[in-house]
Amino acid sequence: MKYGSIFLWVVLYMGGMLSVWGQTDSLYRIERLSFSSIAYDEYAPVWLNARNQLIFVANRSAGGLFKHSTQKGTPLENYFYVTRRKDSAFTGSPRVFASELISGSNKGPMVFNREGTRMYLTKNIVEPGRFKNYLGTNNLLGIFESSFVGGRWTTPALIAVINVDGYNTCHPALSPDGKRMYFASDRPGGFGRMDLWYSDFVKGQWTEPKNMGPVINTSFNEVYPTCAPDGRLYFSSNRLDKTMGKFDIFYSELINGQWIEPRRIPEPFNSRYNDLCFVPEGNGDRGFFSSDRYDRTTSDVFYFYTTEPKFGSAEPLKVPRLCYTFFENNGVVIDTAIAVYEWTFSDGSKQRGLEAYHCFPGTGEYTVELNVVNKLEGTIDRNVVSYYFPVEKIEQPWIACPDTIKVNEWVEFSGSDSWFVSFVPEKYYWDFGDGSKAMGITVRYQYVRPGKYRVRLGVSGKEQGSGKFATRASYKEVVVEGDYTLTPSVSVSP
Repeated sequence: MKYGSIFLWVVLYMGGMLSVWGQTDSLYRIERLSFSSIAYDEYAPVWLNARNQLIFVANRSAGGLFKHSTQKGTPLENYFYVTRRKDSAFTGSPRVFASELISGSNKGPMVFNREGTRMYLTKNIVEPGRFKNYLGTNNLLGIFESSFVGGRWTTPALIAVINVDGYNTCHPALSPDGKRMYFASDRPGGFGRMDLWYSDFVKGQWTEPKNMGPVINTSFNEVYPTCAPDGRLYFSSNRLDKTMGKFDIFYSELINGQWIEPRRIPEPFNSRYNDLCFVPEGNGDRGFFSSDRYDRTTSDVFYFYTTEPKFGSAEPLKVPRLCYTFFENNGVVIDTAIAVYEWTFSDGSKQRGLEAYHCFPGTGEYTVELNVVNKLEGTIDRNVVSYYFPVEKIEQPWIACPDTIKVNEWVEFSGSDSWFVSFVPEKYYWDFGDGSKAMGITVRYQYVRPGKYRVRLGVSGKEQGSGKFATRASYKEVVVEGDYTLTPSVSVSP
């Protein structure tokens, strides 16, 4: 990151701010996008669906006759874009986005409305002008608004109610319905250095901002908020007790009007370096984020996508038959005054009578005996019948978990009893029915919302004999009861 950029300036002001992609057993893989350069910073990606473009901030040269630069001669930060092809690859070198916005000030993280016709952007508050240079690090940051009119973006206008004189206001993010703006600021009334705040859009105007409170904010820095399509809030923080190194990405959810305790998202998204600006697409199976993990000096844009294969229709979990009625038609005649029929099962159970109803504790191989027992002495007078009795498993992914779960309760979900004959299992994928997923044969999970959920276990592997790739999937309904509290968290067993 170069001196004078909005990215580094904010990090330094806040007091400080790998190639891990391609992991064999990770639910997600990440790729450093090809346009990222070790010579420049590229960060704060935003997907503009209306144009099929990925917009991002970079301190590349924006071209033109007048070269805008910092006091040290490095290019100012402006907006650039690349276009995505049908195969999801991005075409060509980055191009300047909205050249009419280029001026003598840095531009920073931005967000668009759903239609792509309005932009809320970060930039220096004092504008040197189109043919003047950057004024230096004392030029604070503010949030501005620009509209797309007549094929051009209008001159950014400062949103007075959101900004505060003498303090930085930056990194805008919009809720899915566009009626709430989240942002970062170091203004008074917070809990730390940079805090997250929000403002609601009511009757055509933004309301007085409110701090998001101590559940979200700490005595450290909370910056770069983004909002997922499902309303989940992502942001970055350097809170020392919960980070892997520098800035890590966290998320929280709004439940019954209250934000629940933020959780750090796992590797490969977070690393020992600065990880920022998490932008999931759709249902979260893919998206973008920024990190300086590649060369530790410049920020790059990374693309992530799930490694989970496509599973066909999952079958409801079939429970093996464990209970049977045993009887013997050819039993010998006995004197019931001194003898009795007794069934003995190898699971340790015994029942008296010519007929017995017995439930085995689980699948497995058992032996069953019917004996004539002397009631007075307790000895076996005669063995009537003895045979091997298998209680067979059903070929399917097996989901072992409670039927009823309490909110906040750590629950183990295990697929270790899955049984396959025609299929060689390799990887296990869990879907908890609330938008969260995990990978591993055994995982632990917390639900935060009561309700009825369909837990799906998908298994990928190879067909016996042919070795062709194949999948199997089953599901089980669970009921979650209780009150809301913490955000879900997953741990995968080794």
